[in-house]
Amino acid sequence: MASIKGDEQRAREKTRDITTPSRDIMICSRYRFSLYVILTIILGIFSWIVNKWLSIAISAFIMLLLVDLLYCLISRLFLRFDENLKVEIHTFGKIQEKTLKINRLHAKIITSCNTPENQAPVVIMHHGYGSNYRRMLVYAYPVALKGYAVLLYNARGHGKIVKVDGKPVDERSPGDKNHILNIMKDLRGIVHFIMERDDLGRIGFIGISLGAIVGLTYGATMQEIECVIAMAGMHDFKETANRKIRVLSTDWFMKKSFEWSGLEMQPTKLQDRLVSPVFYLDKKMGFFDHPVWDDGNAEKGRKQANKIHLIHAKDDCTVPFWNFLKNKEMLDLPKENYLVLEKGNHWFIKQEHLLLGQMMYWLDSCLLP
Repeated sequence: MASIKGDEQRAREKTRDITTPSRDIMICSRYRFSLYVILTIILGIFSWIVNKWLSIAISAFIMLLLVDLLYCLISRLFLRFDENLKVEIHTFGKIQEKTLKINRLHAKIITSCNTPENQAPVVIMHHGYGSNYRRMLVYAYPVALKGYAVLLYNARGHGKIVKVDGKPVDERSPGDKNHILNIMKDLRGIVHFIMERDDLGRIGFIGISLGAIVGLTYGATMQEIECVIAMAGMHDFKETANRKIRVLSTDWFMKKSFEWSGLEMQPTKLQDRLVSPVFYLDKKMGFFDHPVWDDGNAEKGRKQANKIHLIHAKDDCTVPFWNFLKNKEMLDLPKENYLVLEKGNHWFIKQEHLLLGQMMYWLDSCLLP
């Protein structure tokens, strides 16, 4: 226990000190923005002495540049969730995609020529908060080519209108994106849809951020799901949201972006218990649809832990690394069940190839005979 607490403290300190690509960009941009402002003031004063109209013209031009720079910063911080990865591959018929609705949620099933026609192992992929299923395509296509059926869907309140072959397509799922508990419960409908089909068999789950919360709560307690891979998974929502954050840091801007989108960042104890994985791990669902202890069944609890796999980056600015340490300790996970990266931040930037290799190994171990 003391060792775990020491690791957690070191993780907290390292998370504060570590320099990530996004932090480098943010710090550099802040300094550059401040320099532009100072130069604008100096140049404005100097040109005002020479000619006031020249001063106004130069100041207006520089202000336009500053506005453009500020817009780029805001876009990088807050609008990245709407980015389309534009994953385009020339499959020559090797990849098949089918769009459908599951309980009003916009969904897509991706298969390949390597996917069995009957009882194909299926992997549910769940995106993060404010994102959409398209950001999971970078993982979906390779997993489908490995022989799996991949089911992606936009969580309630998520998705957008996109252009397909020049025509607008509405991929939005109705609902409130800030009702996290309802998003978690929607996983049951997805699993029920799979269980009713003859062409789909054993079920795995991959989720990032919000998707990891879904996997570590409802995914962990559902016996139908035999493999859960949680990327950047949270342990306790309230503890994470209320951690001390330096003003104007990347973490601070991230928290503000969630608040401005309407997400409750000051949850009550009840809200915290309903959405935090710490209150679901090693438990089962009770009669009133809430996690309860599975008394006297240590074997079942161990089986639940064995199907859970964690991936986390030490420089994660949204879900700090100590969340991983607490999840690992609570589940008593062996080293074979987790992957830790030094770099990658919350979105595992430039680490996708490592994640894919590890995820497919875990999926094969859990879902293939």
